[in-house]
Amino acid sequence: MDKRVVRARYCWGFNMAIGLILSFRLMAADGREGKIARDGFDLHYRVYGHGAPLLILSGGPGFDCDYMEPVARALSSTNAAILVELRGTGRSRPLKIDRETVNLKLYLADLEAVRENLGFDKWTVLGHSAGVILALHYAAAHPRRIAALVLVDSGPVREALVAAMGDNISLHFTPEESEAARTHPSLQTMLAGYFYDRNKAKAFIVGFQSNSYHGDTGSMLAADLMAPGMDLRPVLRTLDVPALVIAGRQDPLDPGMQYELHLALKNSRIVLLDRCGHFAWLEQPDALYAEIRGFLGSGQ
Repeated sequence: MDKRVVRARYCWGFNMAIGLILSFRLMAADGREGKIARDGFDLHYRVYGHGAPLLILSGGPGFDCDYMEPVARALSSTNAAILVELRGTGRSRPLKIDRETVNLKLYLADLEAVRENLGFDKWTVLGHSAGVILALHYAAAHPRRIAALVLVDSGPVREALVAAMGDNISLHFTPEESEAARTHPSLQTMLAGYFYDRNKAKAFIVGFQSNSYHGDTGSMLAADLMAPGMDLRPVLRTLDVPALVIAGRQDPLDPGMQYELHLALKNSRIVLLDRCGHFAWLEQPDALYAEIRGFLGSGQ
């Protein structure tokens, strides 16, 4: 296998995505569940609240969507927030996980199937981390279905920046964390590097559940999202939809990556949240939700 693909799979599906795990699988009482028959499995989704549709895409790739349920709940006061258990995650697991059952083309078709099933002509798409890259691919493939984009703590929009993620995470470590990551490399020992607030990082790590991450799925999709030479900027320059680019200023996926995304999207604005890492709703929830609600409520 091409070494660049291996690197992309490691950095994207491990180093970056480790922070995407929550310690629980909450099912909101008002969450309305649905499913769609796909090729040999059911694709599950949940809808919270009412109003203009807001699709929420989780990251990894390969993580269950549960870690983003607090975001769906918070935004359900003004929107119909839709969480999809993406192909290969949660309950949406094909019997076999390989390149024939998990790839970008099928992911995009799944999202269109959900939209059609719910009867929406357009929706706003919110992505987090690797979910941003999926959202951008979807917008490029189906621009007429996009009302707006909310891009939270995006990953790199070009493959050349993938290697920097691991370096930036390591720079965030205390000496003790660096030693732990060196001697016992794991999701838990890397996780602290995604946070500005060490107390929030510790609380997150205590509740870690490794079964929320599906490495087989992550590897398959990362090969498409971070293919050698990938550069989304040319196609993003053709999009003319309102976009909010928002991220923590201390996110190891550094502000430079966010500015590349902002500059490629002609109708976007960028907001960086101070004292905030990769999970803005955990470290700066009030500021994050105020920005998103203001963006959605402005008619973009």
